[in-house]
Amino acid sequence: MGREALLLHGGAGSWRISRERIERALKDIEAAREHGWRYLRNGSALEAVVESIAYMEDCGSFNAGTGSVLNIAGYREMDAGLMDGSCLRAAAVACVRYPRNPIRLARIVLDRTDHVLLAGEGADDLARRIGLEPIGEPGEGLLRRYRELRERYWRGEWRIFGRNKDLLREIGYADTVGAVALDTDERLAAGVSTGGVWLKLPGRVGDSALPGAGFYADKWVAVASTGIGEVIAQSLPGIRVSMLVSQGYRVSRALDLVIDWITGIWGADNTGLIAIDYRGDYGISFNTKYIMVSYRGPRESFTRLLSREEHGWPP
Repeated sequence: MGREALLLHGGAGSWRISRERIERALKDIEAAREHGWRYLRNGSALEAVVESIAYMEDCGSFNAGTGSVLNIAGYREMDAGLMDGSCLRAAAVACVRYPRNPIRLARIVLDRTDHVLLAGEGADDLARRIGLEPIGEPGEGLLRRYRELRERYWRGEWRIFGRNKDLLREIGYADTVGAVALDTDERLAAGVSTGGVWLKLPGRVGDSALPGAGFYADKWVAVASTGIGEVIAQSLPGIRVSMLVSQGYRVSRALDLVIDWITGIWGADNTGLIAIDYRGDYGISFNTKYIMVSYRGPRESFTRLLSREEHGWPP
């Protein structure tokens, strides 16, 4: 067996949901990892990332694809991105409403266009024309949650950030998905997908469509982020981790340093990072209460909902 490795996250945040839903999400992220692993062993890191994320978009346990949250107008607007570290090519889609799997649309942008980011109606039209499966209407559970949160918004109890950020922690705000992989040809890839933040303004784009922020891969490392998109977009953690790894830092230490830096500026409860480097080493670091992860590599495999206390943060 070579050094190939695959690491997934199911989001960083409070995970303040029922034990039953957490157990379901743990099973789904592990199944996504095993699905992606087959593509990693028989294909490429990029294929493993896309297929792992597409599985998580389909399962409904996460804020991505069919599980995506709704904006203030009551509909989904999804972002997704991926990057092939072997050629420094990145592609993303933003504010898409049509495709069931935004990550597959990002792959089309990567493989079949010269663009990096395609957004809104143009991206949706491309998805229709190439025959991607439509997502359909949100389920009753999402609509019920939307109506509840909308009422709290109109009562003045909801703000995305600021003094009422505690509400974000209460509802488990950041269960987006991401994946990083290293294949037998030593190629690195990273990708992410999200429905964004509950009750966001129509047209809002978070970090998941921005290379260097929500995702990044080069010859040194592949990184996927999760958390509050505005913090991550302004911090560019993927670029910062790569710079540290290229200078000789172990990937786990590089992640801890970047999380520590973000926390020093923005405070805690906003960011989680996963990464795999060119050696095949992996790292996980976060300043939220929890992060859900699933890993498989040459020496171990695991699926866990890690707590900040268990993980030993801050370093």
